Amino acid sequence: MKSTKKTTFQFDAKKIPVFYEGNLDILKEYPVIGVLASGKAPGPVVWESYEIFYALRDEVITLAGAWHSPLEKGILDSLVEGSANVAFFLAKGLKSSGFKQRFRVFNKASRGLMITPFSADVTKIRGTEATRLRNEILAATSDVLFIPYIRPKGKLFKMINGDETFLRKTFLLSRPENADCSLNAQRIESNHASVLIRASQEAHQRKIS
Repeated sequence: MKSTKKTTFQFDAKKIPVFYEGNLDILKEYPVIGVLASGKAPGPVVWESYEIFYALRDEVITLAGAWHSPLEKGILDSLVEGSANVAFFLAKGLKSSGFKQRFRVFNKASRGLMITPFSADVTKIRGTEATRLRNEILAATSDVLFIPYIRPKGKLFKMINGDETFLRKTFLLSRPENADCSLNAQRIESNHASVLIRASQEAHQRKIS
């Protein structure tokens, strides 16, 4: 890909190479709200998640996600009509990304970014290591993390619960479907998107000051 660029990313006390296409500045100059969700989210969770993202999509922020689970894909579709920046974190190389068409919509307005730690020859996800690395980089990059739905004791739960830095910045959607999750994270109602905005702005300001 002629437009692919390479830089380094500070992760886990070391610098790793990352490959990207689009506007890298949207991760540096704006508050970043990371989005991760377990698969097969129940219907009520989906609709309340959309309510939050309709409130977020015109804010001066960057929404960073894997956009892989059905819930995440639905959220991504809701962002097209907005003006917030959108970053795509991939678990394989840019060449094989299935997001190219959607990415172009955001990139045309200089509000899109695709980024990955994997070179172009990595075209398939093998096992869970690539997905975990992608999610860890996404979480580390984000000023706050929002998880609309999380399965108790699942892979996402274990990743967040195993890292105090991630845990401190995580917000869960306050729904009965998340009530069994013992994750010691902040809870947010679907009509309180302003809490995420304020938390991301404050964290971003601390990072750049």
